[in-house]
Amino acid sequence: MEKLQVGQLTVIIVPPATSFAPVDGRKYSLGLTKAGNAHVLSIGASCDIDEDSSEQEDKLVLEWKPKMGEYVLTGKIKINEKKWDVERANELYQQWQYEIPYLLSLIVKADYSLFQHVPWLLDAPILIECFSEYPQSHSVKKFGTPRKYLSA
Repeated sequence: MEKLQVGQLTVIIVPPATSFAPVDGRKYSLGLTKAGNAHVLSIGASCDIDEDSSEQEDKLVLEWKPKMGEYVLTGKIKINEKKWDVERANELYQQWQYEIPYLLSLIVKADYSLFQHVPWLLDAPILIECFSEYPQSHSVKKFGTPRKYLSA
């Protein structure tokens, strides 16, 4: 397991993943530590990362998936509505919408070696789905391409 810590970001690459492979099923899990002031990014194959870990409640999970001849970086966020009423769930949804570009920037920069090895991924679409039982807090949105987040 490779671990890199830079400022407020800790990157963990979980074997058999490396800095530049695999692409199919490469998964990112980015969350806040319990202290809430540092981000932890895990990079691994789709079966290596536990999405439902209770250690990090606020988590963005992304995965590279082939779709119609190209790769798409798909993501999901779960708003735990069992703990919140509709108003609080909507606030969390708005907060995520604000935070996602920053988090995508962290992920793209942390996995820069992959983009050097497979440069066409820089132009792959990013789609993120926010899961919630409340309709106003459930959506699928496009967030551009990884290239957009290299300079952010």
